[in-house]
Amino acid sequence: MTIFINGKQKRVKRPQTIDGMDEDEFIRRNADPIWLHQNEMWEYMTDDEES
Repeated sequence: MTIFINGKQKRVKRPQTIDGMDEDEFIRRNADPIWLHQNEMWEYMTDDEES
């Protein structure tokens, strides 16, 4: 990706995306609880068993 800084063109890496979503959003939508636990991503886990 090319951006302008002080009137000069600079090349920067694009943020990585999967199907148009950033990596974190993709993981939140598609990962199962077991995978999240194995990869220590407990903050993305939800408690669906609450009643």
